[in-house]
Amino acid sequence: MCEEVLKNVVQIAIVVKNLDKAIAVWSKVLGVKPSRVTETGRWEETKMMFMGSPSEGRARLAFFNLNNIVVELIEPIDGPSTWKEFLEKYGQGIHHIAFDISGKSECINRFIEAGGRIQQSGLFRGGRYIYIDAKESLGAIVEILEHYE
Repeated sequence: MCEEVLKNVVQIAIVVKNLDKAIAVWSKVLGVKPSRVTETGRWEETKMMFMGSPSEGRARLAFFNLNNIVVELIEPIDGPSTWKEFLEKYGQGIHHIAFDISGKSECINRFIEAGGRIQQSGLFRGGRYIYIDAKESLGAIVEILEHYE
């Protein structure tokens, strides 16, 4: 049931101008280094769609695995994307909260029915993601993560 998977926010993501600087500051504040720093793949790998069209948008990412949540830092580096749009419009800041709905794809409809619209989607190694812009109705962009078994 959706109620169970939506009880856990698994990630808060922050869009930043400079990932290396942000990593240094967050590492000092949290007392830990990121568990992983990576770059999103090219379109052939991610099949990224932004606002309904294929996009070469890419980003550098850093993940801090804390006890109860992952803090993700995102630096847009190429092409149109929700990350680049957010940075240009709002500057650095909290971009989204994420839920892992693995095995419960029907839960995506809850956010659409609540007034959200799919802004961006794509694949990552082992799963897929969907960003739903629900700022008007829920006050936030929500990321839906689905990990394949």
